[in-house]
Amino acid sequence: MRQHSAPVIIKGNKEVSVEKISLSSTEFDEKWIQKLCFDNPHLLPITELEPAFGGMIPICRELATNSGFVDLLYINEDGFITIGECKLWRNPEAQRKVVGQILDYAKELAKWNYSKFESECLRAGKRREKSLFEIFQKFDSDIEEADFIDNVQKNLKKGRFLLLIIGDGIRENMEEIVKYIHRSANLHFTLGLIELPIFKKTYEDELIVTPRILAKTKEIERIIHTISDKPVEESIEQEQREERSFSITEKVFFERLESKIGVEKTRDFELLVATLESQFNIKPSFGRGKKYGSINLKLPNGYNFGTLSDDSTIQFIGNGRWKDNNEFHLKYIEKIANVVNGRFEWKYIKKSDKQWFNIPDLLEIKDKWIEILKETIDEIYRIEEEND
Repeated sequence: MRQHSAPVIIKGNKEVSVEKISLSSTEFDEKWIQKLCFDNPHLLPITELEPAFGGMIPICRELATNSGFVDLLYINEDGFITIGECKLWRNPEAQRKVVGQILDYAKELAKWNYSKFESECLRAGKRREKSLFEIFQKFDSDIEEADFIDNVQKNLKKGRFLLLIIGDGIRENMEEIVKYIHRSANLHFTLGLIELPIFKKTYEDELIVTPRILAKTKEIERIIHTISDKPVEESIEQEQREERSFSITEKVFFERLESKIGVEKTRDFELLVATLESQFNIKPSFGRGKKYGSINLKLPNGYNFGTLSDDSTIQFIGNGRWKDNNEFHLKYIEKIANVVNGRFEWKYIKKSDKQWFNIPDLLEIKDKWIEILKETIDEIYRIEEEND
């Protein structure tokens, strides 16, 4: 059974019919998909897979490695590298080979230093720029060149990549994928399978592309929790700590936070996030801003208890449909401000010592904050019941 039927376009009171393009035709082959994704990188749902890789810039196609030619290579200003492999699923052999193929590409790149990576990318892309950094200067990037080079080198060394398999109708057996993943324990990647159904209006040349994520793996370390053989007497705290933070975006967030507030406080915050999720169903949603990574602590209904950045700052904004209930949200913020004898200013809480309320401060009052959370959650559910 097909999961998706053809989209229907409503134009005024009329329906505009579309037909799905068969990518098995000679007109639309793997090279065509490759060019489509290179010229239109926003087609690929990167931020849904790994927010840290968002804002990627297409660098080159057909990058030569000892394992073959990488179809697509993108980099963002933070030095995160995305590898794309375009595949039409016309035969079972292609399905079996493509996962191992893209992992082999990643293994090869992980052996390169920055200098080799840069020269090979510029050669493959036939670029006029003399450096990779020069490419990003055209996009008003405010990152320093030394930081950019260091970030790219670090991600190459760690094998920290986003790997995308892009096709017309992916039917890969997930057991096969896991088998290949276990062969690649030296890499720290996220693998995404993306299908690109493409439709065409019956009377125009306009194309409609409806990308969708078919599957996503977490980093290789996450897989070990599929079956746990730990003794039952091990503490819940240790389990929570080990089971969190294994997507690349999450890991980068906590690494950067650790550089700001230290290892111990970062681990305490990580544990606090896990506790909120397990006990209160407050879901951590990781993202990437212009300068900092962030985590939103949200209920399933969209209420956001705070946006915490990897520089340790805390903002109290962004509540979806709750933003119209400003008085209710201010009540929650003022309760926190009262605990630290502070006041709410713009997006932040300023403490009595004139410093901004941050993650270490939150950890110091975490028991009182959890009490405030409980009160706020009870009030939220009461309001929702009244509105039903």
